[in-house]
Amino acid sequence: MKRIFGVSSLALFLSLTACNQGGDKEAQLAELKKQQTELQEQIAQLEAELKAEGQAGPVEKKTVPVSVAQVQQDTFRHYVEVQGRVDFDQNVLVSAKVPGVLTGIRVKRGDKVTKGQTMATIDAQVLEQNIAEVRTRLELANVAYERQKNLWDQKIGTEMQFLTAKNNKEALERNLAALQQQRDQFNVKSPVSGVVDDVIPNAGEAVAPGVGIIRVVNTSGSKIVAEVSEAYLTKISKGDEALVRFPDLNREITATVDVVSSFINPSSRTFTIEMRPKNVDVALRPNLVAVVRIQDYRKEDAIVIPVNLVQRDEKAQYVYVAQKQGERYVASRREVETGVNYQGQVEVLDGLTAQDYIITAGYQSVNEGQPVVFSQESIAQH
Repeated sequence: MKRIFGVSSLALFLSLTACNQGGDKEAQLAELKKQQTELQEQIAQLEAELKAEGQAGPVEKKTVPVSVAQVQQDTFRHYVEVQGRVDFDQNVLVSAKVPGVLTGIRVKRGDKVTKGQTMATIDAQVLEQNIAEVRTRLELANVAYERQKNLWDQKIGTEMQFLTAKNNKEALERNLAALQQQRDQFNVKSPVSGVVDDVIPNAGEAVAPGVGIIRVVNTSGSKIVAEVSEAYLTKISKGDEALVRFPDLNREITATVDVVSSFINPSSRTFTIEMRPKNVDVALRPNLVAVVRIQDYRKEDAIVIPVNLVQRDEKAQYVYVAQKQGERYVASRREVETGVNYQGQVEVLDGLTAQDYIITAGYQSVNEGQPVVFSQESIAQH
């Protein structure tokens, strides 16, 4: 009908244009009246056709093929996911107790050491000379004390002479013991039993207290350390179960939260947690990257659906389900209330039951009451 009006309007426009340009006005008027009559006939014909279509009833909606799945109840879990690292209770970077020059390194990376074993030595030549001198003096003091004691036992000499000899001997013994303790500090010893992980300096280099030179790790006390946002402070507790994945090893293990720090880092707004792995059958290394998932929410018999099936408009969230009407199924819009979601799954708190068949494919192409078709096998499978 738009096309007819368009052509007629063009004819009227051309005719009026011709009138303005001059000519037989009576002939032109007659032509316009003729065109007006034709338009009225065409309008009447179209109105009759539209009326006949309305009496025939509404047009049947098109059937849309879809896929469905029966809504299931399952245990829904939500996890906090953070990045952590592997550490050990006995992961020690050993430093020298006194400054000096290394005269020898007795271990190399990968060696097993025991607690108290000497791993390196520092030049102690000056101290050794002092020890030798004190030993010489002590030998003389011992001789003098023995002789004075024999005389005193025979009641020869004075008591003061005996006490002086005894005090001189004991003082030198204490002096020698102190020097030997100082000498022992020139030996760099392992504070724990474990494996040498790193040897930093070489023999002949100078070392100083507080500067680590040899790292020793006891691999029997492994743990996973992670920094967690303070937003989860009330959701994570000691004893919580966790899943720990090591991307570089392509392995996942279970662990238990063992320590939850009460201190919040003011810079990162995080707190530290430590987890103890269970049944570790892989070789863990210090600072190995670990992806930690800690369960902070769990609900039994929850209605769980893929989060991408939930649609939204300005009023509510909704999904489409296949509802049976007579011998066929139609699409029915269901407004839903959702809870937390995790890894593409969302918990439905209200709006669905375990008997519903949710439309999983083709839901973007259906409207309320739209007939849908799907195979009976797809219902049986779900």
